[in-house]
Amino acid sequence: MQYLFLMLKGMVVGGSNVMPGVSGATLAVILRIYDKKINAINGLFSNPKESLKFLIPVMIGVGIGILMFGRIASVLLEHFSMQTGGFVAGLMAGSLPFIHTCARADKNESASDTRRLVFSGANAHWLFAVAGLAVIVFVSMFAPESTYSEIAGVTFNAALTAHLFIGGLFAAATMVIPGISGAMMLILFGLYPLAMFTLRQIGDYLMSPFDFALLGEILLVVVPLGVGIVAGILLGSKVVAMLLEKFRSATYFTILGLVFGTIFAVFNNPDTYESHAEITPFIVAATAITFALGAVTSLILGRGGAPSAQ
Repeated sequence: MQYLFLMLKGMVVGGSNVMPGVSGATLAVILRIYDKKINAINGLFSNPKESLKFLIPVMIGVGIGILMFGRIASVLLEHFSMQTGGFVAGLMAGSLPFIHTCARADKNESASDTRRLVFSGANAHWLFAVAGLAVIVFVSMFAPESTYSEIAGVTFNAALTAHLFIGGLFAAATMVIPGISGAMMLILFGLYPLAMFTLRQIGDYLMSPFDFALLGEILLVVVPLGVGIVAGILLGSKVVAMLLEKFRSATYFTILGLVFGTIFAVFNNPDTYESHAEITPFIVAATAITFALGAVTSLILGRGGAPSAQ
């Protein structure tokens, strides 16, 4: 049952990673597997048996969640983009009390570390929250348009392979940072539509596993992107583990600001309004309802207080 629950939690985290603006790492915090995930990734070489016992069911769940929710997300964003955006923003808003509890859980323990970084003072940690908010607002306001739409329209060469690797590297590195959306990073690199198209192609291939031409097209995207993702997760986890060990409270206050910024980013994103020719009072009301549902869902998932410091 323990491994089944880990797989189900992985499905939630994986499914969230395909939604722009949704931070899978934030949901990992809420589901109480974030610290364990970071420690397991960093312990792959020093304690592989224990790490794999945790990571295998989680990563199976993540893979299933990405494949399943990739198609669902495409339909929701195509037909109900604003209502879907409301639910996403609600999830983030509902996580704020929980993350704030995490941030204050050992505030006194990290006070000396924070003073070395900035200055002494009871409210110094909030500077990190403001910085996190500013980063996401800036990124959201200056995000470029996507440059690739589907495999059929792309010429594969060394430049695109490098682009996929670097995009995967940065997207995965941010996937281990609560508050930052890996899908949003793929949008910034102009790779999100291509990644979503490839997910749909993978689903098609699973239905016809002897279509080797389709498999070849998929691998042209998946291999460089996947190598970048693996490298990004390993590097990002090392950085996050160091920050949580030395500056835990300041790190969580930064995450708090990142999540605040994500709520802004959702409603600043033109894709949130793409499926609606006109924003009617009914659509606004429906979005308010989905926002409330997302917030309640997040609050329920976050019950029980902050995780203990590692």
